[in-house]
Amino acid sequence: MTTMGTTRTAFGSMLLGLALLHPAGAVTQEPLRFDFEGGLGGLEPYGADGVSIQDSGDPTHGRVLVLRPNGDVHVLAPETAAWPGVVMEGEVLFPTGEHNYLGILYNARRTGERWDFGNVYIKGNGSYLQVNPHRDYNVSRLLYPEYHVPLEGDAAITVGRWQRFKAEVVGAEARIYVGDMERPQLVFRLLELSGGAAGLQPRSVGGDVWVDNLVMRPLSSFDDATPIVDDPMAYHPEELLTEWQVLGPLTATQDDAGRDPEGTAGWRPFATDARGAVVTGSVVDSHGPRSVAYFRTRATVAEDGYGILHVSTIDALSIWVNGRFQGFYGPGARAWPDFWSNPDHEGLRIPVPFRAGENDIVIRVRGGRYASGGFFARVEESLPTG
Repeated sequence: MTTMGTTRTAFGSMLLGLALLHPAGAVTQEPLRFDFEGGLGGLEPYGADGVSIQDSGDPTHGRVLVLRPNGDVHVLAPETAAWPGVVMEGEVLFPTGEHNYLGILYNARRTGERWDFGNVYIKGNGSYLQVNPHRDYNVSRLLYPEYHVPLEGDAAITVGRWQRFKAEVVGAEARIYVGDMERPQLVFRLLELSGGAAGLQPRSVGGDVWVDNLVMRPLSSFDDATPIVDDPMAYHPEELLTEWQVLGPLTATQDDAGRDPEGTAGWRPFATDARGAVVTGSVVDSHGPRSVAYFRTRATVAEDGYGILHVSTIDALSIWVNGRFQGFYGPGARAWPDFWSNPDHEGLRIPVPFRAGENDIVIRVRGGRYASGGFFARVEESLPTG
C-alpha cells in the first residue's frame, strides 16, 4: 500500500497585532507578577462573568483570582504573545469537589471570531493532568486520550488545599509541573501552533478555581538538564494514511469533492501530526459558519477486491472511495493512535471496494460538535474477488 502526497472584547485584535508589530525584545522582558491584591493587573479577561477578584478568607493569600465556568472564558497576559517562550508559575486551589479544572493556556491566537490555543488542564476532582487543545474554542481532549497523567504523592490535588504549578512553553512544546517544580509530569509536543499568548482558563461548566501568586517570565530555550518525560506510547505513523489534501473550510457541503475529487479545484496539502492524526479541528469552525471540510488521500493496492478502511475518529464522517459514497459513520468515544494494533482501542472497520492500483479516498467532516476534531485512518489490503 502507498499513499498520496501531501467582541467579545477588542483584545483579540490587539493580541494578533502584538506578535506582528513587536519583535521579541521590543516588549518588556521583565517578569509579570500578579498577587491580585490590586485587581487583575495587566491580565485581560475574555468571556462574560467568568473572571473576578475576591477575598479568599485566608490571610496568607488575601485576594485571589477566581475563574468561574461560564462557557468560553479565559484570562491572558497579552505581553507574552511577543516573547519567544514563557514560564508561568503560580498556586491553584479548588474550593469545592465539583467538576472543575485549571486550564494552562498557551500559544493563544485570535483570527476573526475564532480562538485557538494549546491547553493542558489540572483536574481538581480527579487529580490528573489532561491535554486538551482548543480549536475555535472546541475542546479536543478525546483526540489525545493517551496524554492523561494521574497526580499522586506531592503532586496530588486535594479540595481546599493550595498546590503549586508551572508551565514552560517554547515553540509548540509545553512542559507541565505540579507540586514538584524540578521534574515535569507531562510534556506535549504535538500542538500545531507555535506562538501566541499565555494565560489560564476554567472549565466550561462546573466549579470555580482560585489562583494566586502568578508569575510569568520570558523563556528562550529549555534547560538541557531538565528530566525528559517520554511520549506516553510508541507512535507508528508509517502504518497510517498520513499524506492528505484538504478542501475547506466551507460554509456548506460540496459533495462533488467526494464524487469527483480529481475534477474539484481548491485542494491543498494537509499535514498530519507526528502520530499520524488528521486534526480536523484546525480547519473547520466549531462556533463559526465554516464548518465543513473534505480530506483526500490515495491508497494503492495490489488487486481488485474488498479491503478495510480502518478509522479511529471523534468526528462523524462521510466517506467516498473512487467517487462512490460508502456511507455516514458516527464518532467513537476517543481517537486512539494505536487503534490498528490494540484490540481495546479498535475503531471503525469499514469494508470498501478497491481496484488494483491507485484509489481515491475522500472523507467529509463537519464542525459544531462538542469535543471533536480529528481522526486516524489506515487501509488494510484488499482481498481478491472471484
